[in-house]
Amino acid sequence: MDNVNRLRVGHFAPDFTLKDSDGREVRLSEFRGQKSVLLFFCPGARNAPCLSLWEELNLFYDEMEGEGIEILALSLDERWTSHRLRQERKFRFPILKIENDLRFDPPVLSVSQQYGLPAGPSRQKVYPAVFLVDKMGIIRFRKVYLEPTEGLNLKSMECELEQVS
Repeated sequence: MDNVNRLRVGHFAPDFTLKDSDGREVRLSEFRGQKSVLLFFCPGARNAPCLSLWEELNLFYDEMEGEGIEILALSLDERWTSHRLRQERKFRFPILKIENDLRFDPPVLSVSQQYGLPAGPSRQKVYPAVFLVDKMGIIRFRKVYLEPTEGLNLKSMECELEQVS
């Protein structure tokens, strides 16, 4: 649990490059100077708590369209699973694949570790988390969901978004 508080509001967001569900590379730093980015980490969209959070996130995406905000979902799901889910649920935000490096013990979740997220119960998963990164690349909001029953705090994020957009 030590690494939960490593990366805080006011810190620069670590850069990363991941592939989306269509196989395109997305780099966080590409948005710097142009858009604020809402990062949502999820172990897998097929479990009920995460799917519920993703549906809330999709509604939030619709509300924030045109506000200079990009949403990037990061998941351990395989790209084909994320691709199918985006089509079935009509999610409009990109879903990026977190690469899980099993050569190490414990397995390395590089982007998850950069963001100081604790490994979930199986050590190959991460807890859901939300980070709001402003146009300068600074983290302005951060929430790690250690309990799957917690809902996204959209009102808090909307206040932060108003300040950064």
